[in-house]
Amino acid sequence: MKQEKKKRKFIQTIRVRAAVGKNIKNAVVGGKHMITREKLKKLNKENLIELILEMSELLNENQNRKCNQIVAGYLTDQSVNSHDGVQARMSDEFVSEKMAQIKIWIQQIDEGELYLNADEYEDYSSGYWDSDLITEYYDEQGIGDKINTMLRFAKDCVDDRKYQEASLIYEWIWEMEVFAEEEYVDPADLEVLVEKEIVTADLKQLALLTLYVDYQMRVPEDIYLYFSHYAFHDLHIEDMFHAGRENLTETEQFWNDWISLLKTKSGDTESRLLKEAVLYREGIEGLVKMANDNYKVHPSLYLEAMNEYDKNYGYSQIEKIGENAIEKIDSKLTIRSKIALKAACASSYLNHTEKLMLFCWESFRSDSTVRNLLRLFATREMAEQYGIRAEKALASRIKGNPVTSIRNSELNQNIINNYTYNELNFYTGNFKAVKAVSKNPSGSLGWSNCFVGEGICLFLLYLFEDAVPSKAAKAVANSIGFSGLQ
Repeated sequence: MKQEKKKRKFIQTIRVRAAVGKNIKNAVVGGKHMITREKLKKLNKENLIELILEMSELLNENQNRKCNQIVAGYLTDQSVNSHDGVQARMSDEFVSEKMAQIKIWIQQIDEGELYLNADEYEDYSSGYWDSDLITEYYDEQGIGDKINTMLRFAKDCVDDRKYQEASLIYEWIWEMEVFAEEEYVDPADLEVLVEKEIVTADLKQLALLTLYVDYQMRVPEDIYLYFSHYAFHDLHIEDMFHAGRENLTETEQFWNDWISLLKTKSGDTESRLLKEAVLYREGIEGLVKMANDNYKVHPSLYLEAMNEYDKNYGYSQIEKIGENAIEKIDSKLTIRSKIALKAACASSYLNHTEKLMLFCWESFRSDSTVRNLLRLFATREMAEQYGIRAEKALASRIKGNPVTSIRNSELNQNIINNYTYNELNFYTGNFKAVKAVSKNPSGSLGWSNCFVGEGICLFLLYLFEDAVPSKAAKAVANSIGFSGLQ
């Protein structure tokens, strides 16, 4: 931590003093060219050396002397903290004593000897029919203080390169459940304890330290397993490299193992991590290659590659990726529709009308919604070539209620429920089928069929003859989701 503070102070000193030089007008602090920690993290060791040497030429004699003192301080720290003859901050005896006490606390919490008191009540502040069950926890046995002590000691272990001890604590912290005395109250995990201010912790920083320690233990599989926890979902794996005091080694092998592992694991988080790893290592071209090789597990990589090219208006590359993707990806997957629409947008910029129409058609095939169907009628040519084919496409629909996976949305299928199917039948001109489901069901005293209200409104709008919609027609349109009818 001391070394990190010195490094931060050194960078800040260089930035502020160099800004007064006449040759660095483009490095104005506070502007869009500001030198930030995030930019510096992307530089390798050689780049940083060259940057510091170039900026040192802008300093006067006194400033250079101060700069040399800071550098000398780093050299001293490195000699003290090097692997050869490292001077540990904590003795082995002290660490053993602390770990013995921590293991006692862990056992007491796991077995329920240490527990929380709790109280549950209904909160009706949002209305009588919309209550929330509120649980309040009371830490009368000092569990929070004990866990905070564990976290501080684990951080000391990280700084002292005692990764085995830190790993044991972090592994337990993320899996722990603190029981409540009341049997009907659910146990509290780390997120709840932090939310209730029983434990004081920055969950993001704690998660990065956990990954950093696991990296030092050389277990990529364990690093992956942590991403099932809430606090890890949005982390970027490259941030792990800057979490501890010691530079990580053998990174080339780690990235190879990490990419090989993620290629076999389906899920949105896994797809994001794979995309970031491939971009970090091989750039956009590597991402396209990975999409071609791994489209059955991570078809969304095509869309990610298209988004990267879109940042630089690479419409030709986007269109080419789109053509390749719709040929490879199963037409039943809804992610294929998003890819097709992205490609259609690129084709519109390139004035490739035929490809634009084809992409719109493929979008409807993979995600059969009313919006995607109506898009086929944007022009007369498209309507004549593709719009009339929509009815035949509905004949092969997958029936059922769509199941949207939160963790693996890139493999969601194009399942059309009866409600949407009836709407699509109306727009494709199958009025006989729509009329049948809009009738009063036999044996019923009222309009019990859920589609009746929608079907009647659709027919009313269809039969409306005036050029300018009336207030009544607009109200009917709004009731079924067509707001802004002109």
